[in-house]
Amino acid sequence: MWNEYNNPRHIRTLNGVVELQLKIRRCQNKSCQRYKKAYRPELEGSLALPQNEFGLDVIAYIGALRYQEHRSVPQIHAHLELKGICISQRTVTHLIDRYDQGERI
Repeated sequence: MWNEYNNPRHIRTLNGVVELQLKIRRCQNKSCQRYKKAYRPELEGSLALPQNEFGLDVIAYIGALRYQEHRSVPQIHAHLELKGICISQRTVTHLIDRYDQGERI
């Protein structure tokens, strides 16, 4: 498959912001069923969920703070701010929901 275009993506992790330069590939064969269908690198999925700016490590950390240490959303937010992770309380709530979705799978 050909490298159709590069797509930059920034992911916030526990260790800071990571900038990825994703090579998006597409089949150029017009007779192929997957003609022009975009293929993203597999590594991207091991770092973050689609359309999410926070890494899986942040989601797992928030889940651990919530369910192992029984912390509230404001406490988790304050803890993350102390670690230098810029995040809103609403996003913390959203990431707890994403964590819960992963547990059901």
